[in-house]
Amino acid sequence: MEFIAIDIGTSFTKGAIVDSETLTMREVRRQPSPAPMVGSHVFLQEYAPLKIVESVSNVVGKLLPLTDACRGILLTGQMGGLIFCSEDGRALSPYISWLDRRATLPHPQRAGTFMDGLADEVGDRIQTVLGNEFRPGLPLSFLYYLREVQQLEQYDGAIPVALPDYVAAAMCRSRPVMERTNACGLLDIRTGELAVELFDELKLGKLNWPGVVDFRTCVGEYQAAGRSLGVFAATGDHQCSLAGTLIVKGELSVNISTGSQLSMLTDSTDVGDFQVRPYFDGAFLKTITNIPAGRALSAIMKLLTEMPAAQQFNMKQAWRYFFDQAEATVETDVAVNLAFFPGAISGPGSFGNLREDNLSVGHVARACLQQMADYYDLLAGQLVPARDWSGLVFSGGIAQQSRLLKQLISARLSAGTRSATSSEDALSGMMVLGRVIGGLNSTVAEATEYIAGKFDSNPHAASD
Repeated sequence: MEFIAIDIGTSFTKGAIVDSETLTMREVRRQPSPAPMVGSHVFLQEYAPLKIVESVSNVVGKLLPLTDACRGILLTGQMGGLIFCSEDGRALSPYISWLDRRATLPHPQRAGTFMDGLADEVGDRIQTVLGNEFRPGLPLSFLYYLREVQQLEQYDGAIPVALPDYVAAAMCRSRPVMERTNACGLLDIRTGELAVELFDELKLGKLNWPGVVDFRTCVGEYQAAGRSLGVFAATGDHQCSLAGTLIVKGELSVNISTGSQLSMLTDSTDVGDFQVRPYFDGAFLKTITNIPAGRALSAIMKLLTEMPAAQQFNMKQAWRYFFDQAEATVETDVAVNLAFFPGAISGPGSFGNLREDNLSVGHVARACLQQMADYYDLLAGQLVPARDWSGLVFSGGIAQQSRLLKQLISARLSAGTRSATSSEDALSGMMVLGRVIGGLNSTVAEATEYIAGKFDSNPHAASD
């Protein structure tokens, strides 16, 4: 039972042929994502929508001749962001990326930023209705900004959706819908529907809100090379990637990549010092995002390799050296705060207690990894105060590269660990979803249990 699986990322569009019956993945392809449009302000991150659709179509076009029995196209992609669409899936605006920070600009008519103004109007419903999904890169932030600068009226009658939802509709020329996992920051977590009453109160114009569906929904047919393939509702990349790790209730997911998140499955919509995101099977995720990880380490690596990089130094070798030296340095008293960017840890970023005898890559690298482990320990207790997780599941490129980091985190969280079975978490997640779409399993939880058994991996007590 083969599907073409596409992950619409910020840096790359990746695709593969996944077989949800034989549990295999083949012909992984990737293509650089389009560059952002040249904007009038550094905080603006906008993209030409048709270039993104073209990138996806190119990857699909490379894979389609390689599968004779494809059951359809599965999509996942960037959560957050905003694009306005027509009834037949045409883009009526640029895609405003989740990286866009216009909502953090000072408000011209009131004290504080646009985000401050939105927070004042929404009040405690940020928690009770939106599940603490309240950030500059989410659709509601952009809608409020456009309202305040009197640019929202031009989109009266348009359908606002996330990027993957638009791509699915554009490929089929169908009416855009929003898959539940893509509706973060728009979904009323109490009802599972869009928080339209709140949006009306905010006077967000005469928008044509999309219907909320789940990943089983076929949104239309994609025509290419004389073939017609069903395109299924696109999912949020965070949730899809977690499905690819085969996470089960009780496990604590530790994703360490360019960005980083701690997550745990729950049936509750109770909110604390974390976000509540929709997951599959009607479940939710408790999650803490924007933990300093690969992006912060990349900033340090840029500093450490600035001079040799000018001579075309191999960055892959530099990363290996960084992690090897961290392991070779048994202990360090270098102090570090990796909060170089806004996120779950307060800044500013810093290095301290530097001396001639510890001013080396090994000490700096070891200090970075130790501090990251401390962050995960602190935030895991914030996410799960009882600290009663059954085990840890690691995923993401940084977790794959550093055995030491996983050991440090495991020691602090006092838990057994396992790693995701594939480095392509999002593509693997679509393999899991494909089993449900194809009727092989009735729920994602059931598909997860089946696949874990086939890989001889007990999700509750597996070891790394």
